[in-house]
Amino acid sequence: MRILQPPYQVEIKPLSAGAPNLWRCVIEQQGSGEVLVLHETARKEDAKCMALLELVRLNPPGLKNFKRASGE
Repeated sequence: MRILQPPYQVEIKPLSAGAPNLWRCVIEQQGSGEVLVLHETARKEDAKCMALLELVRLNPPGLKNFKRASGE
């Protein structure tokens, strides 16, 4: 799953094929390979919640411009 909220992008995916019950949430600034936030959670829903909370923290005006780049 990918969430875009310029200037940030979030990638949520399984930690590895061998650990499908662990999810990694990575937030980067678009155009940069630098990881701003990294969370690992036990559920995909938790990773998504962490991503949304971090996006609000990084961009205080809120999530008015966020859009999902790919479906769940």
